[in-house]
Amino acid sequence: MAAISIKQKPHIQQVDYIRAIASLAVALFHLGGKTLPVLNYGWLGVYMFFLLSGFIICWAIPENYTWRLSGRFVLKRIIRIEPPYIISICIAIIVNFLWVQHYKPDWINALCHLAYLNSFLGQPYLSPVYWTLGIEFQFYLFVALCFPLFTRNWGQWLLLVLSVLAVFIKVPGASLVNSFPVFALGVLYYLYLVKGKSLKGTLILGVLIAVCSYYAVGIPQTLAALFSLGLLLLPLKKHPFISFFSRISFSLYLTHDMIGSHLVVYLGTHLPKLLFFKGIEFLTGIGVSILFAWLFYRLIEMPCLKLSKRIVYKA
Repeated sequence: MAAISIKQKPHIQQVDYIRAIASLAVALFHLGGKTLPVLNYGWLGVYMFFLLSGFIICWAIPENYTWRLSGRFVLKRIIRIEPPYIISICIAIIVNFLWVQHYKPDWINALCHLAYLNSFLGQPYLSPVYWTLGIEFQFYLFVALCFPLFTRNWGQWLLLVLSVLAVFIKVPGASLVNSFPVFALGVLYYLYLVKGKSLKGTLILGVLIAVCSYYAVGIPQTLAALFSLGLLLLPLKKHPFISFFSRISFSLYLTHDMIGSHLVVYLGTHLPKLLFFKGIEFLTGIGVSILFAWLFYRLIEMPCLKLSKRIVYKA
């Protein structure tokens, strides 16, 4: 079986900005939201990631993708995402074992994490960010099956129809259905940028899908997604600070709570209850979280990224 020839696509600098901003926003929210109220909006970084996934996952797929390649697409995503995720689960269990008195690992709960079933079975999460990974994985499966449909002449309209359905169909738990319009905006932009869909049609459908997003997830979430889309449209230049945080964004997203949040709580029980020391707790927590994320990226995530790139699409 011959490998499919894939035209090398350029690196999109705007993607780095979204990854950096979104991951830092979520980390700052979890580590400092109780001290600095302005950081309480950081959770909206999740919806920046959702829109970005709608765009970048499609961008990474070869343009002559067919259903026969769906297995390799899913395998590439599994190798890229699952090992870091599983290792982060192990770290969370170890941290809880060392930190929480009388903590006993719940292996049923751990298995639910591996299958992304926690929210559907009423199982608690070891980290407050894990619920989003289940939605992302559902989106990967969705793209594997539906990408050839989106690239057809009526593909944009299919996005709108599914977005409208998402407004009226509510699935309990962390389901792709509930957040689908946000992902759809990212896919819509991909179809315009790569597949040459008309600007007028894209704008009209974009407004309609954004309205669906408003009803499906809410105003703040939709605005966060549109902010992410706005960044994709800006002529942004490479910056070392942004590049660094883009590289470690997934590792920081996975590990900041289990490392930084526990450290902030620990310092909070040993330092005076003054604003100055609250600042020390926060800065220490975010600094250690960034350092740990960099190590996690170098040791765990980077090898998985390289391995996933070795899997080629074959016809």
